[in-house]
Amino acid sequence: MRKHPLEEVNKSILHVAFLPFGDIKDVKTPLDQATQKHHSFRFATFLEREDAAAAMDNMDGEELYDRVLTVNYALPEKIKGGEQGWAAQPIWADADTYKLDAKH
Repeated sequence: MRKHPLEEVNKSILHVAFLPFGDIKDVKTPLDQATQKHHSFRFATFLEREDAAAAMDNMDGEELYDRVLTVNYALPEKIKGGEQGWAAQPIWADADTYKLDAKH
């Protein structure tokens, strides 16, 4: 199996791959600030919790661009410079959205 460069798995590809499970509010492909290359993880934020769960159930362990996906709910973002270390907020961006973390 030939692994495609991570840069090939862009927002559009991720959006199309997860769209069958429901409406997507946002897709993020974070950059490593030191290398300016994409991290090995991506985020898809769904409008409905059930859609996020369906995407997780169906896409975890599947292949995308010759890479096996690990799909799960995203952890809260770290608070930069804070004592708490993790945000004291739910894993979704707001009360109406649910975020998945797709690693490959």
